Amino acid sequence: MDSALRWMVHLSPLVVYLLLFVSSYMENIFPPIPGDTVVVIGAYLVGIGKLNIFFAFFVTTLGSIMGFMTLFFLSFVYGTSILEKKFFRNYGSSIRKVELWFEKYGYGVILLNRFLSGARSVISIFAGISKLKPKKVFIYATISCGFWNFFLIYIGYKLGENWKVLIGFMKRYNKYSLIGFILILAIYFLVKILFKNNKK
Repeated sequence: MDSALRWMVHLSPLVVYLLLFVSSYMENIFPPIPGDTVVVIGAYLVGIGKLNIFFAFFVTTLGSIMGFMTLFFLSFVYGTSILEKKFFRNYGSSIRKVELWFEKYGYGVILLNRFLSGARSVISIFAGISKLKPKKVFIYATISCGFWNFFLIYIGYKLGENWKVLIGFMKRYNKYSLIGFILILAIYFLVKILFKNNKK
């Protein structure tokens, strides 16, 4: 990480902005890419005067939104058929249950998607499969990306040389937020199943 930071310090600001945009975009498509870490590094570069805070916020937010919407539109057009044929051939009914859940709660989940690091790609895919309205998806995704990236850049900027503290916090937060999200979903579907059985 330190070597990456030293490397970026010697790049031209234009190239760094491009890297911030690309990493923010690609981490939605390929979740293992540490997009948030790169944003925090960008915040440190803002703090030392190499980058402008407005442009750093703009390129990271634009990249995040475009990455989310790319998966959304691909899933909107091809989603269900690709999932059932390539990945979940025997789980068509389960996929449909998730679709119904997204049709009911999807916009709220999109509003929270940036705060659920490990689930961002899944959220965009099921938002597309569930045929949520693209305009509303874009608005909610923009709000979510805007708040999240502002938080990372502002806190990273304020921490300055201590920016690694934020990286450590983010690793723990991402881990436990994903576990919490999965538990909430599991409890929700368990309650639905128990309620349904009781009615019978």
